[in-house]
Amino acid sequence: MQFKKSAVIGGGLALIALLGVYLGFALHYQDTMLPHTTFAGVAVGGMKVADAQAKIKANTLDKQYVLDDQDKQVATFTGNSVGTFQDVGKDLVALKRDQNPWAWPAALVGGEATAADDSTHSLKLDKKKVDTFANQTVAKLNQGRTQTTNASIAKKDGEFVITKETYGNALDKTKVANLVTKMVSTGQTKADLKSTYVRPTVTAGSAKLQSDLTTLKKLSTVKGTYSIAGDSVTIPEHLIKNSVYYKDGSIEVNPSVFSDFLAQLATKYNTIDKTRTFKTTNSGTVSVPAGTFGWSIQQSSEADALAATIKKGEDFTRHPLVSGSGQSFHGSEVGKTYVEVSKAKQHMWVYIDGVEKISTDVVTGKPKQNTPSGAFFVWSKQRNATLKGLNDDGSKYASPVSYWMPIDYTGVGLHDSPWQPQYGGDWYKEHGSHGCVNTPPTVMAQLYSIVPAGTPVIIY
Repeated sequence: MQFKKSAVIGGGLALIALLGVYLGFALHYQDTMLPHTTFAGVAVGGMKVADAQAKIKANTLDKQYVLDDQDKQVATFTGNSVGTFQDVGKDLVALKRDQNPWAWPAALVGGEATAADDSTHSLKLDKKKVDTFANQTVAKLNQGRTQTTNASIAKKDGEFVITKETYGNALDKTKVANLVTKMVSTGQTKADLKSTYVRPTVTAGSAKLQSDLTTLKKLSTVKGTYSIAGDSVTIPEHLIKNSVYYKDGSIEVNPSVFSDFLAQLATKYNTIDKTRTFKTTNSGTVSVPAGTFGWSIQQSSEADALAATIKKGEDFTRHPLVSGSGQSFHGSEVGKTYVEVSKAKQHMWVYIDGVEKISTDVVTGKPKQNTPSGAFFVWSKQRNATLKGLNDDGSKYASPVSYWMPIDYTGVGLHDSPWQPQYGGDWYKEHGSHGCVNTPPTVMAQLYSIVPAGTPVIIY
């Protein structure tokens, strides 16, 4: 009985002692951090806020950090050099307030439940200063380093092949900045820069790269043909092949490759400034000088359009982009619908789809104001216009007409002329126009109704 009583008394005293220890430490941690508390990688357990703040300053802001590369020290910095805008004291007070001093045994044994989490209780650095340090450090250290390159596609012996990526040791500014931030925030005093090397973002096994290679090879074998003025012109295969290239992950076709080829086509086929032969109604074949009628290949626009067509990846036949009038890709440029004027015979014929619809005498320009010879076209149609200009003596004239169809850009055209008492013969020598083709009013009304704008007008 005596033994049991002693045991009870001893156990009670031990419990009182343990309780005293518990209460003592609980009171102690009312003013200090719990065991195992860390902030920015610095152990501050058991310390008051002011002491913890001083230790953090000494261990982070004033501490020197070292960057190594290939087992050599290549750069150093301090926490102060990368700056901090954080009120550490305020954050430590908040951290202490969140801790439960009565739970100190759990913090002492386990630590994780009560210690500060470094990811949330870390130094917040001045990003501008960090970036400045990283930029300056990388600029200095990258001199002479091997650059990393992505896998790509290039031409080798005229064929597209994949070029493998290369791994260099050039530093990535963003990665260096992130590493510096992590070191100061977690108290890591030394780090290796190998983790900040620039790494390829495209490798030879890239699915996109393989797909692009297939497309490039396909485009290189596209076959193209021009249908122009009744001819079929094959676009040289080597030009198409040379025009296809790969740049910055993009498949492109270079229009400039076709510049000389299109210039040659223009020289051969453009008609806007060329003298042409014309088979007349009853005067045989004559040579007609250039006028407003004709067309030319728009070389720059056509080069772009051709490149876009090739990029579609299918064999093709196309007409070149042209400007002007009389664009014919199937044979005769003048075609079967046209107006023919013989100055020598003072006569006009109008053909619609190869059928003569009008045959009439006319009056052309008087000798000193001769109607120009050439291949023209009706570029406009107007009703009830007033034609203005100068007479031989320099006086001005204004002649109202019911039908006006200009054919050049100097004021020459086809129109009715009610003031003319007769047409044909030698009447034009004394009573000719100022250069236009005077047409009997009733005939002009018919001509206006059946001849569309764009119709060739051949004058010889």
